[in-house]
Amino acid sequence: MRFKKGNRWSKNGKGKLRYTTWRRMVFELNKRKVGLSRYYVCVKCNKKRKTTRVLHAHHIFSWNKFESKRYDSKNGVVLCVKCHNGFHRKYKYEALDKPNLLVEYLNGDKAVKSYIRENK
Repeated sequence: MRFKKGNRWSKNGKGKLRYTTWRRMVFELNKRKVGLSRYYVCVKCNKKRKTTRVLHAHHIFSWNKFESKRYDSKNGVVLCVKCHNGFHRKYKYEALDKPNLLVEYLNGDKAVKSYIRENK
């Protein structure tokens, strides 16, 4: 994974390290729960992959608006590139304030719905 210079990462690298750790934990949770310890699985289209190359870790509660939940490993879902881009194309900036839009996009995913209910 490459990080663009001047991105949201702090100069000392702690933010970059915390983010990569968060991302790794989201993928490992996905692999254990959905992928039966063999695959990483997109929660929208069920695309199975052995690597994370074409998959993205997406925040349920947005990075900018919910700073306290940024690095919570349960605050993430795995989406393939196509589904991730489709979500942002459909909801644009509305999704930053309304995490329930992700539940709508995932057709009522129970795990995401319960996490949102617990953390409101």
